[in-house]
Amino acid sequence: MASGTSIILVDDDPVMRELATAKLIEAGYVVHQACNGAEGLKLVQTENVSLVISDIDMPVMNGYELTEAIRKDDAISETPVMVITASDRADAVDRAFAAGATSFLAKPMNWSLFNHAVKFVLRASDDRKALRTARDQAEAGARFKDSLMSVMSHELRTPLNAIIGFGQIIAEQFGKEKDNLHQEYADYIIDSGRRLLNSVSDMLLASDARSGPIAINDVDVSASELIEEAVAGLQKTMDLAEAETTIRMASSDIEITCDRVLVARAVQKLIDNAVKFSPKGVKILIGGALTKQGDLAIVVKDDGPGISADKLDDVCAPFAQMDMSIRRSKEGLGLGLPLVQAIAAAHGGVFRLDSTPGEGTRAILSFPSSRVRSMSKASAQSNSNQQVA
Repeated sequence: MASGTSIILVDDDPVMRELATAKLIEAGYVVHQACNGAEGLKLVQTENVSLVISDIDMPVMNGYELTEAIRKDDAISETPVMVITASDRADAVDRAFAAGATSFLAKPMNWSLFNHAVKFVLRASDDRKALRTARDQAEAGARFKDSLMSVMSHELRTPLNAIIGFGQIIAEQFGKEKDNLHQEYADYIIDSGRRLLNSVSDMLLASDARSGPIAINDVDVSASELIEEAVAGLQKTMDLAEAETTIRMASSDIEITCDRVLVARAVQKLIDNAVKFSPKGVKILIGGALTKQGDLAIVVKDDGPGISADKLDDVCAPFAQMDMSIRRSKEGLGLGLPLVQAIAAAHGGVFRLDSTPGEGTRAILSFPSSRVRSMSKASAQSNSNQQVA
């Protein structure tokens, strides 16, 4: 490490400079000398150095000022600074660290440990550089992945919509001709296209969620309608699973201001999970009610196998299922619950998952009272406004 490594030594004491320089040269370092902070700063700005060793009490520019000047200059701000002081003030070291010092040494110097201290600071600096490089590479990789995911999702959606559309036309034609076999084949094409389109849409939404809050298009909609839309979109899946579904709404006139498509999608994903990860004949309760605080809580509860407490956090992580191997029996990207969380957060709401192994799972999607109102009250208010007008 020492071979060719440049160090700037700043001290107004010539004897101290010569002694320290001799020790550093003996260890294989290249040393540049300066007698005050101003000279030292010019050297740091012009020379490619790995470390600055500076006295604190100096004329023109002291060690504190030198350290602060280095930290303020973006081009050299990462340069480690060791301060040397003979000051008897208790706050000297604290002030040095506050200015941005990396380490310190006290006079009189322990010359047998001097080079070891220098080596330690240089090694720590190299480690920090490696960490910064790794962090920058990881962030660049994440940005590239999100960008690629977004572009690919957009590029795939157009042809998929065309495949689904033409598949529906073909299926209708076979239906008119009473060609049941080929109509069934066309239905397979449509179902597969929709499944792939849903996966692509999930990836696109996940990419948006990573880059910031999801943009929402607020409309007023009945909570009952949202749940009915979610159930209707999964009717075929629930029929195949022989699921027993019960819908219970505490009130039929609860209205919420939200992104109708996204919230229905979130509820649908909770129902889909309840069906997907439960045996045939699973009983699913879907309900909605207002809490004491006036928030709207939408609940999806099943009597499936449940999830152990130590795995609850894992299933809410992106691309996570209990089994994500290529031989897994359950299809999906593992994005369902993370997207539910993102949709809830975009509305200022909260998503919670409770589960007991052997007893089932309860998913609760809560929306703040500021987004909730009673349709009967809203209608009465509207009529009152019309009468006043």
